[in-house]
Amino acid sequence: MLHTLKALKINVVLVMGDDRLYSMLNSHCNKLRDADADGDADVDMDGDSSSLKIPKVIKLPRSGGVVSRDSTFRRVARSLSIKRYFYGESIRNANAPLNGGAMGTGSGMQDICPPSSSLVHQYTPTRLEIPFGDLTLYRLSSVSLSASMLPVSAKQATDPVQLTRVEITPTLKHGVLAVCHPNAADQFRDSGEARDLYLAGISGLVTVEKVDVDREIISLLSPGGSLSSSILLIGDITWME
Repeated sequence: MLHTLKALKINVVLVMGDDRLYSMLNSHCNKLRDADADGDADVDMDGDSSSLKIPKVIKLPRSGGVVSRDSTFRRVARSLSIKRYFYGESIRNANAPLNGGAMGTGSGMQDICPPSSSLVHQYTPTRLEIPFGDLTLYRLSSVSLSASMLPVSAKQATDPVQLTRVEITPTLKHGVLAVCHPNAADQFRDSGEARDLYLAGISGLVTVEKVDVDREIISLLSPGGSLSSSILLIGDITWME
């Protein structure tokens, strides 16, 4: 979260219904203000003294009747969001008759709530079959050292986010992969710096449908046809229809 605050240059943070998080953020920001007032610029939101930007943390009361969403609700909501990304919303089939009869003769309720048999997906994703050798997969890993582990006034020399090359195996099935933007991929090939990939925007997402080890072919579900880049990033999100 601290890295996100700095990367997006957030100046105000609103915390609702989480006293512990508010206390931790407020304490951290107060330490940064004290360090800035003392002229000690060695401490920043994530250890970088180049641009000290300290957000204001505001605590908001939780409205009455508000309940926290449990893990099951969030898991189902995320699955539906991923499905909408690939298939879009469910819309009425223009060729399906209303109320089982002729077109345009359905009742008002049928128009508002059409039967599921008359609904179709808004989009039709593409299934891509790509040889293993045509793709390069990386997984993001965090390597961050606390200030107590570094010499006085020293900063971490290595990038806090590292890329680990991943081999294509059946364990990738149902995984959601990010397709790197072609400009970012070209820059990464030239520089070899991980930040050229993870700080850049992505072209889109694909999901692994099948991994054929014998043929060395991986099948991907893509919402927009062919891939714009051969470099893909792997996270921890999976999705299965």
